[in-house]
Amino acid sequence: MTDRIAPNPPSPYATADPEYRHMVYEFLGISPADGCLTPTLCDELAVVPDEPLRYSDETRVLPDGMCPRCAAVARGNGIGPDTRPRTECTQCGHTTPYGQLCALCRQDAHDAARTTT
Repeated sequence: MTDRIAPNPPSPYATADPEYRHMVYEFLGISPADGCLTPTLCDELAVVPDEPLRYSDETRVLPDGMCPRCAAVARGNGIGPDTRPRTECTQCGHTTPYGQLCALCRQDAHDAARTTT
């Protein structure tokens, strides 16, 4: 049995389930910076943790506490169509599935809150 991995750090602007650790996208092997709010494999937004995710490539066993939807995508399974209602972002007016703020406005607000605390 594996130890339960800590969830992503909290943010009032994150939309991902706070009970789980979420996987984030990398571009050309480069991960987003620690502490930033970024898209996850489960199509939500989560804060990048300070400690990297470690798992065995040989067994492909992910630690307990991983988001099951992120794990499904990482294993090549889809999570189904996005059926979340779309609303208009109150800051920029773009259509978004993330509630009152779109992903970019949430990232801006998260970054602003980080620099003032």
